[in-house]
Amino acid sequence: MMKKFILLVFLTIFTLNAVAQDNLIKKATEITNEMTEVLSLNEEEKTMVIEIQLKRFKKAVSIRKKYKDDPETKKRELKKVFKRLFGKLRKALGKDKMQIWKKYKSNN
Repeated sequence: MMKKFILLVFLTIFTLNAVAQDNLIKKATEITNEMTEVLSLNEEEKTMVIEIQLKRFKKAVSIRKKYKDDPETKKRELKKVFKRLFGKLRKALGKDKMQIWKKYKSNN
């Protein structure tokens, strides 16, 4: 009976982690697809963007867990992640495309 219980707990935790990972991939893919449409990204750029976005979401999850009891630090750390995101995207896509993206986001 105990073995079944432990197995059930393990499978539940594994399933929850897999679902959470799928949600991060889905969010990163949605943003990448939107950027691809707006900026006419090629496959190489699209691959770089999805990797950057996925790392961003993973880092954000980590920060939210780590600082769940400290909202000020959490907010500050999440801002840092967002600023780094913009820099990484700018490096990957160039200044011109990021200006177009910024203008698009401010209108939508």
